[in-house]
Amino acid sequence: MLKRRTVLQGALAGALLSGCSSNEPSGGPARTADNPFAVSGDLPLEVMVSEEYGGFAAPQYRRKFAQATVSVTPTKQLRDLLQSRFAAGSPPDVVLSTGEKALSVSRLVADGHLTDLGPLLSAPSWDNPGVAVEDAMLPGLLDSGRYDGTLRALNYLVDVYGLWYSARLFQQHGWDVPRTWPELLALGAEMKAVGVGPFTYAGMHPYYVLEAVLTLAAKTGGHDVVKRIDNLEDGAWKDQSVTRAITAFGELTRRGLIATGSTNLDHTGSQTLLMRSKAGLLPCGNWLENEMKSVIPPNFGLTMFGLPPLDGSPALPRGVHVAPTAPLVVAAKGKNGSGGVEYLRAMLSKEVAAQVTAETNRLTVVRGGADGQEIGTALRSARDLLSAAGDQAITWYFADWYPAFGKTAGELTGQFLAGAFRVDEWAARVQAAADRIKQDRNITKYHRD
Repeated sequence: MLKRRTVLQGALAGALLSGCSSNEPSGGPARTADNPFAVSGDLPLEVMVSEEYGGFAAPQYRRKFAQATVSVTPTKQLRDLLQSRFAAGSPPDVVLSTGEKALSVSRLVADGHLTDLGPLLSAPSWDNPGVAVEDAMLPGLLDSGRYDGTLRALNYLVDVYGLWYSARLFQQHGWDVPRTWPELLALGAEMKAVGVGPFTYAGMHPYYVLEAVLTLAAKTGGHDVVKRIDNLEDGAWKDQSVTRAITAFGELTRRGLIATGSTNLDHTGSQTLLMRSKAGLLPCGNWLENEMKSVIPPNFGLTMFGLPPLDGSPALPRGVHVAPTAPLVVAAKGKNGSGGVEYLRAMLSKEVAAQVTAETNRLTVVRGGADGQEIGTALRSARDLLSAAGDQAITWYFADWYPAFGKTAGELTGQFLAGAFRVDEWAARVQAAADRIKQDRNITKYHRD
């Protein structure tokens, strides 16, 4: 940290930024704190995005480089339009890749198509030259874009997970948000007594419950619990923190605190149960409000709280699961690579982040990017949880790295909640599935530090 800040104060030596693909002309602009990537202001910049917010930094870029032509093309057909362009060595400079036709970032990395974004992190932030870009971002959210230790993608949005409830329903019954797992169980009993199914989930998509189990496990045992799972370490799924967490969720079933019919619901069905106050608690990410906004009752007070810890001595008491998403990448063979990295620096400004949140109702990786905005109870609660988490934000990547395994682990968790087998059997089955991935030489393995 001291080394990076010293470099910033010393006007950014050129070697610091040498990792950027720039195609700079000889004798071009000097690298400065205001132009850390030596962008040639008359070079055009091409941006292709799957969502319009990916183009929100264009005005900032144009204001800084008035002679540059910035073209932003929104499209839902990225894969169809860009695979051949990358293969031919003529890609756009910047791409935001999301949706059903998203490009595979891992494939682009494997084919050598993406710029090393490490220098971006060490550059001065857009808003404050005395603060590095990395320090202007929320901590702990970069690993999802690293490949073999090199940052190749900047995941711009953040999904925050927790338990959702109706503030109006809680107020009507005088219920308090539980602070510990025993309080959660007691609340469930009160809900059940008044005819509200305490806990529901998408039984047809049980990964949501697995998500909650792993969050509880990490809160209990710390970041290393999920890091060992990501790294396919022997016995990771049999860790005591994991088995305690799955046992706690099994207690919901044993006490009859699962809303009737939950095992047969899809995500929309479980969410509708919550909106109708037929269920009191639902594990989900903060896209819930956008997905259900047409059916959220007036004054419902849709709000999220973090999973309460199992006991009074959790390793991560403020921990919540966060999942960075929406990768922004800069093409290694783009015609204006330096401009592409500079565009990402502008995307990480508070001005752009605030606009993205205001227009999409989503959170970004920019520290304080949603502060001071008029937002509803749902996004506000997610923002507050994310802000409070700090370096206790919980992340894992195995389900993205090994999708089939993630699906299997979720299905086994759903079967466990339905009473199919004991805790030790669940742990053994999931561990066996992880071991098969580890032993399969045809599957590319990933590692996180």
